[in-house]
Amino acid sequence: MLRRITVGMPVYNGAQHVAGALKCLQDQTVRDFEVIISVDGNDQATADACRPFLVDERFRMIVHPDRLDWFGNFNWLLQQPLSEFFCYRQHDDITAPNFFEVLLTAADARPDAAAVYTDCQWMGGRTDIEIAPSIEGETLDRLRQHIEQKHPVAVRGLIRREAIEQAGPVRADEYRGLSEIFVWLAKVLRWGSFIRTPEPLYYRLDHADNYHKQWFDWPEERKRGSWTTLFTGLLEATMPVCATPEERLFFQQFILDRIVVVRPGQSYHYMPKSAHASGELIAECIKRLMHEGNMHLLGIGELPAILQTWARAEALRSANAKLKAAKAEFESKAGEEIAAQRAARARAEAVAEAARAEAAALRASNSWRITAPLRCIARVRNRRPITRRPQ
Repeated sequence: MLRRITVGMPVYNGAQHVAGALKCLQDQTVRDFEVIISVDGNDQATADACRPFLVDERFRMIVHPDRLDWFGNFNWLLQQPLSEFFCYRQHDDITAPNFFEVLLTAADARPDAAAVYTDCQWMGGRTDIEIAPSIEGETLDRLRQHIEQKHPVAVRGLIRREAIEQAGPVRADEYRGLSEIFVWLAKVLRWGSFIRTPEPLYYRLDHADNYHKQWFDWPEERKRGSWTTLFTGLLEATMPVCATPEERLFFQQFILDRIVVVRPGQSYHYMPKSAHASGELIAECIKRLMHEGNMHLLGIGELPAILQTWARAEALRSANAKLKAAKAEFESKAGEEIAAQRAARARAEAVAEAARAEAAALRASNSWRITAPLRCIARVRNRRPITRRPQ
């Protein structure tokens, strides 16, 4: 029988902290939950640290033989049979004993809520409290608020199964999905509201290996490339719920503005430092959309006139590049097939030549055996003395 909460804990290189995270789950005042520990990349040290908790029948563990990365591991958890609520738990975080109790009460009071969550108290290198206001209202208004705020806090609460099912998996990209949790939360938000419980019951540990710190030292080009995926992802989240061309136009412009214009009080993974840099970022956002094959989210005809000519030219360049690549691939495969045919023909000729040589040798051998008696007679005759008849 499914319990009310499925806790999903994706973990990799977490042997140092994971026991504390699992112990705080055992200490919850509400016990109607299950825990799936999903160990990535055959990390046996972390698996060993988790095994003592498997005596609790609510806990189970899977060790993946290959590296999935956080988004692959997270998506694997989402594909498991989920309870009424899903709780994503990071292996280095803990919560107050009444965390589930408080959130279940809030969720039951708001059946329209896609997610309920508390404030986050930082520990370790930071001591501030991370607060994300509730997001309510009509669907498009909720999405507008989320895009403005860009807070990940709701992902650390309880999320309804139905909201997850309509959101689908987290997108993957070559930047380790740096911006994709915000995109996924936007898709979850389409189902219903995000409701904050104003108590700091979730405790985040600040340490050198925090995932969110890994991009700090990236080159500017990589940061910028990652930032463009937020543009394409938010378009992917919003366009399906825009019912009119005017709504599409608003969110296309609004999302682009959020990416390329720096405003106080908002968070950014990349900040263009000039109008010129912002203009270049606009072009890169459109290129990223083309690269992902998602131009249906922002058609060339929906672009400002000044960008339409450029976009058409870029689309042609992209199409030409794909044609050239396809041609090169075809020629490469054709060349490989011709080479393979030539090699097969050469092997066949070699086999035939060997067969001819063997046949010749065999014929010579048979001829030798057949003519041996004749040769013998010839030798005998050659050795007889020649006698002359008397005249």
